[in-house]
Amino acid sequence: MGAILTFSMFVMLGNMIKRDHFDGDVLMDVPKATHVDQDFTLMTRHRLFQLPSQTSKNYGQPLKLCWNNSSPPKVTPQSKGFVTFSLTDGPEYHVSQVANAVLVAKHLGATLVLPVIIGSNGEERAFGEIYDAERFITSMHGVMQVETRELHDTSTRKPVNVIVPYNVNRDYIMENIEPIFKTAQNVRVVSYLKSSTMRQGEVDKDMNPYSCWATFEALRLKPELQKLVNSVVGKLRSREANGQFVAIDYKTEMLETGICRSNANEGMKNCYNPIEIAQFLQRIGYPRDSTIFVTQSKADRSLRVLKDLFPNTLTKEDIMQEAKNDKFLGLEQEIIDFHVCSVSDVFVPSKSGLFYANVAGNRIANSRTDILVPAQITSSLAQDHVSSYISKASHPAYACFCK
Repeated sequence: MGAILTFSMFVMLGNMIKRDHFDGDVLMDVPKATHVDQDFTLMTRHRLFQLPSQTSKNYGQPLKLCWNNSSPPKVTPQSKGFVTFSLTDGPEYHVSQVANAVLVAKHLGATLVLPVIIGSNGEERAFGEIYDAERFITSMHGVMQVETRELHDTSTRKPVNVIVPYNVNRDYIMENIEPIFKTAQNVRVVSYLKSSTMRQGEVDKDMNPYSCWATFEALRLKPELQKLVNSVVGKLRSREANGQFVAIDYKTEMLETGICRSNANEGMKNCYNPIEIAQFLQRIGYPRDSTIFVTQSKADRSLRVLKDLFPNTLTKEDIMQEAKNDKFLGLEQEIIDFHVCSVSDVFVPSKSGLFYANVAGNRIANSRTDILVPAQITSSLAQDHVSSYISKASHPAYACFCK
């Protein structure tokens, strides 16, 4: 009976995570079209949102975390047990999963055990194959004890799974996790990432420093993988004299799997196809020669109109062929998508969800706040399409940084 209940719990959890990834922005519908006006003589640069100068004092510079010496309060931690956790799917999940695990471990006074990463297609990676494990452990010194899975004593009790919501707070931990931990002394955090809660920006002020520190200071890509991301970004910047490019998060499977849903009766939708994105970029004044990166792995029929109107549209496959590089495989592709979108000059999400939300958090942390959300409004000014995460300062990341 216990096994049946446990299995049922994970089925329910999986369904909730796959079904409920929506954030605060309501993406309004744009007219359906089979073609886009190609009269670029009507487009003028003065309508385009003025991008910050590359020499701007703050643009692209990390903000300061709001604690003494930009780090959370530190004490000598005394471990009372162990907290393990899951790192699953893509990097947009990892950000929230790590933050949750750190909050739970800090409150319980437990040692945090770094996990194996399981990708979207079931591939496994050691934590240190993707992230800088040494930096993470060093950054957490004095905050909590951290050890790698390889060094973890496998003779300890089998961990008890505990479901934890996004941005878990002290009360939840005390009521739902601490009693289990006192008995088991070894729990495994399974994060329930319902991104609709992210738009509320509600944080536990006592716990928030540790979540912020883990997300924006401790969790970094391993140097070799960061070098690969930098190479892709460099290829994109080299294609324009001003070194700027737009990143669009769009994948064909968004439409094919039913993740993309709309409400025609209310004239609303939560995603856009490439034709609609091309219309949007054209309407706000993007020139034909703009460099555009699309997270779609390779060009297919769905990108035909976008590439026709903006010939300098590139996918990872295009960049791979140019660089004669064969390293864009599996989980690494998702890492590239997430981090290229985090550092592009402008980011355009084609759907609401956790990818959009956590890319926005990274961009806020690095003062890259040009995030444009397509919408059918009369204005052709790009600044009227700025994400509500930015225009309303509604993203929880804002609680991490000093003004």
